[in-house]
Amino acid sequence: MRSLLLLALLAAPARADDVRALVEKHAAPLVKDRPHAVVVVGVLADGKEQVFTFGSWDGKAPDGDSVFEIGSATKAFAGILLADRVKAGVVRLDDPVQRHLPDGWVVPRLDDRDISLLHLATHTSGLPKQANGFLAVAIADPSNPYAKYDAAKLRKGLTGTKLMSAIGARHEYSNVGAGLLGHALVHASKAKDFESLVTDRVLKPLDLTDTGIALTAAQSKRLIPGHDESGNRQKNWDFGCIQACGALRSTVGDLLKFVKANAAADGPLHEALAMSHQPWRDIHPGAEESGLCWVRYVDGKKPPLIWHNGQTGGYHSFLGFVPGKGGVAVLCNVATMKADDVGFAVLKHLAERK
Repeated sequence: MRSLLLLALLAAPARADDVRALVEKHAAPLVKDRPHAVVVVGVLADGKEQVFTFGSWDGKAPDGDSVFEIGSATKAFAGILLADRVKAGVVRLDDPVQRHLPDGWVVPRLDDRDISLLHLATHTSGLPKQANGFLAVAIADPSNPYAKYDAAKLRKGLTGTKLMSAIGARHEYSNVGAGLLGHALVHASKAKDFESLVTDRVLKPLDLTDTGIALTAAQSKRLIPGHDESGNRQKNWDFGCIQACGALRSTVGDLLKFVKANAAADGPLHEALAMSHQPWRDIHPGAEESGLCWVRYVDGKKPPLIWHNGQTGGYHSFLGFVPGKGGVAVLCNVATMKADDVGFAVLKHLAERK
């Protein structure tokens, strides 16, 4: 997640009229002097989809079908899944999370208040970034920190987790909160797991056939290896139980379909998508708002920039759109926040187009 520091970038006037030149300006530096690095950028502008690629791995250039981990950009899918479940009458936004968890699970409370599904989706639950006990699991295998964090550990950890602030009082980014949202939606829907539920309710309706958690043999061959900023090869991350916070993998080809659906005024899942985009809570009044897991940058009379990013040990992702105008997807096999600069530059460009 980025903070208001990025508004400095958004405040700068766009000087590039050509999308290709704009993307190249911000994406090419990400692969310069990095023989291991690749970046794939998909842009939807004026109804036209364009894919730009930079760098190569093992002598091969990436393309729109190359597979990357998308990390916390998964949360945008979880927010849409929540809206879909509300529209279907399965849950309500103000339902206490406790109501939709298995027997024996205990969610922290404060001042006789319950954490609701909306609190989780807007990061206003007061929950910390991770639950009690997660650090010990992560330290045991820092190269794949979530792999052995199973449901039993989450359930036990919740009972010892202290809230950082009053429920609903302020925005505190929480991976465990997003993961808990996924658990609640799965249990309320009587589904097998998060992957099967998000596939049935979000991925299939939007025809996202190359997005998921478990990869097919063919997709595994298209998976680009990830690296840290120093160029060290990184393991792929597995998510033991809080998949909704960051477990999805995808391609720019699929994510262009995703941003197109979100930017459109109609189409599959339109009501759920529109609900997820609404400003449900302020993060920084007048500048930054929270949708259902989405982040919204607002600037007076200009259309909002709606986005989410993600990062794992070896990858960075950015998804964003401007309603009615277009969107962008950025996938990079280096864990660097600088990849966001590509996405924000394109979004600002789209917002200013007549």
